[in-house]
Amino acid sequence: MPTIVDVLIPTYNPGAEHLRVALDALKAQTYTEWQAFIHDESDAVDVEVIVRPYLEDPRFQFMRSPKRLGIGGNWNACLTHTKNPVVAYLFHDDEWVPEYLERGVAVLEKHPNVGIVAMDHQYRIEGDFDAAIGYTTLERWKRRILKPGVINGKEFLLRWIRNGVWPNLVGEPSFCVLRRSVMDKVGLWNETMPQSLDAEYWVRMFPHCDWYYVPDFCGYFRVHDEGTTARNRKEGKGLFDRFRILEDFALRLPPGYERTVTAQAQVWQFQIMFARFAEKYLKGDRVSSSGSGIVKRFALRHPIIVLRALMRAFLGRGKGWGRQSKEDLEQDYSLFPAA
Repeated sequence: MPTIVDVLIPTYNPGAEHLRVALDALKAQTYTEWQAFIHDESDAVDVEVIVRPYLEDPRFQFMRSPKRLGIGGNWNACLTHTKNPVVAYLFHDDEWVPEYLERGVAVLEKHPNVGIVAMDHQYRIEGDFDAAIGYTTLERWKRRILKPGVINGKEFLLRWIRNGVWPNLVGEPSFCVLRRSVMDKVGLWNETMPQSLDAEYWVRMFPHCDWYYVPDFCGYFRVHDEGTTARNRKEGKGLFDRFRILEDFALRLPPGYERTVTAQAQVWQFQIMFARFAEKYLKGDRVSSSGSGIVKRFALRHPIIVLRALMRAFLGRGKGWGRQSKEDLEQDYSLFPAA
């Protein structure tokens, strides 16, 4: 029997044309053994009206959430309402090439040890988005660092942890085809993490599986001012996410080399986090306190380490924080350990 793919489509106030493009791209897939589950929590857009013509295809199912669940909650609702062995998230403003599912399923069928198939894609940046440099730099990282094919999950995880779980070379869930049996071992998405919940999930998956990088162009990830990342930046959310990921990972490790590497990455991430916090504070930007409790607990356990980190952050950045973002990205690029 052919492998059936659950295509999970969480929606929140999508643009009508963006959503239609995503759904049309799904209907155009060369691999046709899929079932689409649209879970909507919009409060300003009638998504059911937009998707009604697509519901004539029995492969589509629509469900309206009675309350706002948030990003992670919406992703989890999609996951828990489905059960097929392969999972592919499709965000409401992204677009797949016709061969997307065919490529992903073929890899999972050929490599039973692979739990994540990361599909290369381009970022379609719309408007004057101030984080655009991060996306374009990430594209260069992938081309230089990643090799096509199977990548050992545990070995990559240690390199990634050493670099502070940055950048997210695996990519966004809407360009990853996932094996559900591995997801069942890992559990649900972390609903308390506003921005980096995908990176947090990959960290939990890698001890259980390898991953596979498909270098072929597989679609467009749309970046715009109304997207989740842009909203989080405006509201100051997600500043503590990577530090939380490292802390949670360290707590699961026994004493030894991996735990030492993780602790070193935490110190480095603390410096970066504090510098970004100070920059936002001095500019008068909003900074959400969500997730800050774990930082306070770390400071109480390691006061000397934190004091040194703060001093290095002050001495290393000084008054030029606001002019460092592009240069820092290029400098950090050269430091990442190659695969």
